[in-house]
Amino acid sequence: MSRVVLYALLLACLLGYGISPVTARELLPSYEPIHRIDTNKKVVALTFDDGPDATYTPKILEVLHKNRVPATFFVLGSQVDKHPKVLQWIYKAGHEIGNHGYHHFDLNKLTEHEVYEDIKQAERSILRTTGILAQYYRPAGGVMTHDVMDAVQASGYDIIHWSVDPRDWSLARTASVIAKTVKSNVSSGDIILFHDGGLNQKQTVAALQELISDLRSQGYRFVTVSQLLDEAK
Repeated sequence: MSRVVLYALLLACLLGYGISPVTARELLPSYEPIHRIDTNKKVVALTFDDGPDATYTPKILEVLHKNRVPATFFVLGSQVDKHPKVLQWIYKAGHEIGNHGYHHFDLNKLTEHEVYEDIKQAERSILRTTGILAQYYRPAGGVMTHDVMDAVQASGYDIIHWSVDPRDWSLARTASVIAKTVKSNVSSGDIILFHDGGLNQKQTVAALQELISDLRSQGYRFVTVSQLLDEAK
């Protein structure tokens, strides 16, 4: 049972005993972000943030399709509204979709209510475009304040971070450096952070084929975030 469903059930039970929503939330566990899983199986999850992008997301989708690799895309609601057909392509290709907020705000500066509204606005964009309700949320920049935690709990998402970050958004990073950084740090159960939207995605696309081929030659299998979490059960 996912933590989204469990949270809803626990909240309903507490409210059924006449406990106020605010008090009920305080009694529920504080969910920590998931960075990776512990497993002996050679599985990793490729994730992409900040899209969908009209130029680079299709190129990344082509590489993934060519290699039959599933991935998880944490999309921005504002980008979804700009490029709905690209998100539909992601969905129809069988990839997993996560919520990355709507505006990519600096979450350190937002109140709980503002974070919540940003999450829900992105949720509506994803739902309107694909008909699905995403299960996972990745905060912009990985920011985890108390307000962010409370907003995520209130909106019912699991928080997904990452364990390997090649900083592919940096203009100083070449494809070779991106691929080498991942290969030097990856291990079983890792969640790898890439970007399909941003500043340097030409290098991300170039690194992806090399990385997939190399990790596969080492026996790694690529899975979505959901599939990775299932491996931990």
